[in-house]
Amino acid sequence: MSFFPVHDPVLIFSIVMLSVLVAPLLSTRLRLPGIVGLILFGVVLGPHASNVLERDKTIELLGTIGLLYIMFQAGLEINLEEIKRNKHHSIIFGLLTFFIPLFMGTAAAFYILKMSLPASVLLASMFSSHTLLTFPIVSQLGLSKKKAVAATVGGTIITDTLAFVILAVVIALHSGDITIFFWPKLIIYSIMYTTTVVLLLPRITSWFFRNYFTDSGVEDYVFVLTAVFISAFFSHLIGLEPIIGAFLAGLTLNPLIPEKSLLMNRIQFVGSALFIPFFLISVGMLIDPVILFTNTTALNVSLVMIIIAIVSKDLAARAFSSIVGFNRTDRGLIFGMSINQAAATLAAVLVGYNVGIFSEDVLTGTIMMIIVTCFAGSVITQRFARRIVLDAKHPHEYSEKNRVDRVLIPIARVDNVSELMDFAFLIHPTSGHEPLYPLHVTVDSSDVGQGVIDGETILTKAGIRASAAQKPVIPLNKIDTNISSAILKAVEEQRISKVIMGWNETGKLTGSFLNTIAEQLAKNCSKMIFVVKSIKPVNTMNRIILIVPPYIYKQRGFVDTISAVIKLGSAVSAEWMIVSEEETYTEIHHFFVKQKNRIETYKIESWKNISEQMNTFVKPDDFIVQLISRRGSISWRLNFEKMPTQLCKNFPNNNLLALYPSTVEDEQSDNDVLTQPEKVIPADLMPVSNIMFNLEESDPIVATRQLVNRNITENREAVFTTIASVINEYPLELTDNVVLIHSRTPLFDEYQLFMVVSNQGFVFKTLERESRHCLMIILMSPVSKSTQSHLNILSRISQLVMIDQLVDAIIRAKDEKDFEQLSSRLFDYKSLNTSE
Repeated sequence: MSFFPVHDPVLIFSIVMLSVLVAPLLSTRLRLPGIVGLILFGVVLGPHASNVLERDKTIELLGTIGLLYIMFQAGLEINLEEIKRNKHHSIIFGLLTFFIPLFMGTAAAFYILKMSLPASVLLASMFSSHTLLTFPIVSQLGLSKKKAVAATVGGTIITDTLAFVILAVVIALHSGDITIFFWPKLIIYSIMYTTTVVLLLPRITSWFFRNYFTDSGVEDYVFVLTAVFISAFFSHLIGLEPIIGAFLAGLTLNPLIPEKSLLMNRIQFVGSALFIPFFLISVGMLIDPVILFTNTTALNVSLVMIIIAIVSKDLAARAFSSIVGFNRTDRGLIFGMSINQAAATLAAVLVGYNVGIFSEDVLTGTIMMIIVTCFAGSVITQRFARRIVLDAKHPHEYSEKNRVDRVLIPIARVDNVSELMDFAFLIHPTSGHEPLYPLHVTVDSSDVGQGVIDGETILTKAGIRASAAQKPVIPLNKIDTNISSAILKAVEEQRISKVIMGWNETGKLTGSFLNTIAEQLAKNCSKMIFVVKSIKPVNTMNRIILIVPPYIYKQRGFVDTISAVIKLGSAVSAEWMIVSEEETYTEIHHFFVKQKNRIETYKIESWKNISEQMNTFVKPDDFIVQLISRRGSISWRLNFEKMPTQLCKNFPNNNLLALYPSTVEDEQSDNDVLTQPEKVIPADLMPVSNIMFNLEESDPIVATRQLVNRNITENREAVFTTIASVINEYPLELTDNVVLIHSRTPLFDEYQLFMVVSNQGFVFKTLERESRHCLMIILMSPVSKSTQSHLNILSRISQLVMIDQLVDAIIRAKDEKDFEQLSSRLFDYKSLNTSE
């Protein structure tokens, strides 16, 4: 009684899974690629060797799933931006790697193997096509975004599509189905199918992700898998191969599944652990090693096919690299990836064998070609991929020599864990060698024990989610009397570079408990701070609306900040809309020149009622990102600080991000301003005589007339007109009590700074809210001075108004003498040195 082949389904699955476990381990010891090990295990276990397993319907089903999975994953992981940027590379390589093997293969089959012309062309098309069998090797080494890889993958789309067209034509010709309607039917069906998938699948997927998003992510994965196989089925239905449909589904879903997302991690994990190994083992089970030693014809056919496949693909890689200027290492990587004959080749030879075009010798030769090219492709790809990695500057060395990029995620509520951790995955460095730092802070009180337990629950959930995405974490559970203080300590202790916080439930960014914390952090911490409100999965966002305040590009740390925003946009493949003034866009547009997604601009004439202006163009799937300057910086304005709350109110169903840019570590903080006020404003720029105290006037225009009459001796009318025009057009609200009026003018040769105090409060009709401001600051800068010096003075004024005691002294003082008494401990004018 024979025990083989095994028919028990549990034992069959156990044997296959044991092979999946052992084959890569043995391959590593023998210094062979894991792919080759799995194919060899298939040979040994298959019906032509030990006959432990037969290639039954179950093995064929799982092998087919693995084949489709490889093509889907290849489409999903490629860098579409790189292909768009270098689309001519993909076209050139696709045509070269198709026509060179096609001509060589047709000649060899027709003259050496004595095959008919249709059979020769079909056989040659098998040399032209190739399968991205070694793409997992490239992906695991982090090279999937490289130009050479993008060109190879893009070329695969072209050459495989052309090869399948030849397959369809030859089969139709052999069966007598070539009619006048064949080509129009194939073209029309292909266009209809492609258009339907490209237009419909992203919309359905985005809708599903938005409405059925769960922490487990199981539904997302099942939906994606279902979409892939439905797409593959309809591809087969119109006369194309299913792998074309799977590949197209991957390309279509590429922008919706970020590279560093939890869903992408699960797709890669299941494919590498289950489906792809089943396919490789099933390929090995087709090989009959005995026939090579008993049938010389099969051996001759195998040798011809192997030589033509290797030589033609090498020539194509050499020709392409020579045309576009790739180096030897890139050429080797392209050759290693494009030499593999598996999926498309196997599909073509099986179809040709079943309809009688190919003999059993060709089938055997094809299998031998597959095993040899897969072995060679794996070895060559691994060799050159490792060489590229070793030649590149190691990210660990860069990090150690320059800076540490670490992300802290303070989490207050368990229902915030998923959205904050998923956002952290998107901005976490690609190298991933630095851990994430989820943090929970328990306020020291009588109920501190329960708070610690709640924190452990939150941090455990955060750790589980990070582990599922293969991200290292160091959870931090702190007890402190002040939450912001605990966060600041964690930032210093762990050398954090980015902080991610959740938006307050009330929707407010200022005047709320959470943002009291955010404001305190922004005041005392120079790191990049992300305040996130996530209503929908970020990967479903179609466009990022970036609000850029004026002069923020002048600040230190802006380059790092804008780079982080651009990387976020690239991770979710979003289009852009830049909302800024004309001058600001002119200064920052070069950061976006390499972005191939569409970039729109909305030029701001006035920031007044900006939220209402945005109603005209904001869409439900837009992600609104606002850069917010810290108080005391050049670009800080009170209306910008209040803008996020208004945006949240006007766009309750949009994802929002308020981003405080990073600054240098040693930059003077607000606390320094309080202890060293003499560095804020030089004495000659603002003598006490330039302050008008205790006016009984609420109209800023009337007060300006009084100021000009008292302090200006030349060009009074012109000076008054200049100041009045700014008051009427664009007064800047610095705080609830202070309004700034500033202008560059040819009327003065030196800076002129004035302050006017109203005990009734000034009313500025052009401000969004009609409140009374007690202090009006007027700065007139000469045009002969540089723009940067004007900005420096504005920065000093912004710092000045942050000194509450000084502003209070100015407002309360009845005259100069009273002010000098009130401010004697803060501001000694006589001791100040003059400086520009």
